[in-house]
Amino acid sequence: MKKIIVLLIIGILFLIIPNFFNAYNILRLISVLLGIILITISLIFSPNKNIYLIVIMPLFLILLSYSIDIFLYSKFNRIPIYVYEIKSNDNISTYNSLFYRIYNCNNTLTLDYNYQKKYVCGNDTLDEIDINTFLLNPKENFKIYKNKFVKIIGKISKISGRELIELNAYDETANALNGYVTFNNDYKIDVHLDEDLSNYRIYDYLTVIGRVVSYENGTIILEDAYTISSDIYDDYTYEVTTNNTKNLKILLNNYYLYGIDSINVKYSNNSIYELNYVLTDGKINIGDIINNIGGEILRDSENIIVAKKYELDDFNIMVCENDKTIFANKNYELNANLCN
Repeated sequence: MKKIIVLLIIGILFLIIPNFFNAYNILRLISVLLGIILITISLIFSPNKNIYLIVIMPLFLILLSYSIDIFLYSKFNRIPIYVYEIKSNDNISTYNSLFYRIYNCNNTLTLDYNYQKKYVCGNDTLDEIDINTFLLNPKENFKIYKNKFVKIIGKISKISGRELIELNAYDETANALNGYVTFNNDYKIDVHLDEDLSNYRIYDYLTVIGRVVSYENGTIILEDAYTISSDIYDDYTYEVTTNNTKNLKILLNNYYLYGIDSINVKYSNNSIYELNYVLTDGKINIGDIINNIGGEILRDSENIIVAKKYELDDFNIMVCENDKTIFANKNYELNANLCN
């Protein structure tokens, strides 16, 4: 009888003690399970043992301790016992349980019931990894990052609806105009998404955050993912090639060049795009180019406003009332007649 009481007391202590520690440690879970086992053994050795009680008691103790575990988290923000931790880096981890996971973002806990939330710890909490570096050895990197969240920057090689973006490894080419590269079809990342992808194009730079879930034949799958527009498109300069003609040259729809052969847009990472390409794709618009510079109003012989002229560092722009837009050589005078 004394042995039964000792087993029962030790089992209860093993059940209770882990709740006093607020840090992830697999020993907490081992202690709880060991406590349940010891209490069950004490019932087996009991002179008045009941087979139904022996079967039901472990299940009851598991449910009771699991419920207390969730209660302590929800009321006192304590790290649960019935979880398995996966660390994405030194400050970011997830505690995964049967029906939920908890994001630990620099010791701030966020509950994700039924695994519904995407990454919640913020865009700057993970180090950015270049796609070519990540896919240099995809099989090995899958082993390193399995079930961890990663932040990848790469180029879009394929877009499928709003469900999938593919980022292939790639090689820079001699003709890199408009973001063109040569994709390596042997290695890629499939990013499973649920968001509007209509603003993205093939060859665009893109940053994604997602959880590494599987690997097959050179392809790494990311889930719980979302996209971040690359900030390389925030800053740019112009490369202008001028000529000596005074003829309007059509650039795109109602956009024209005047005394200019071409205008290219050069971004911060030395990517170069043709002006008509970025205007068509919506990467920039006339408002971005003018950038709140005050313009000069141009009128016709009847004093009717015909256009507005803007003087920029690399070229001038005339925006006509008839929706005609002219990019002009800075050495050329602009007049309202060009809008006709």
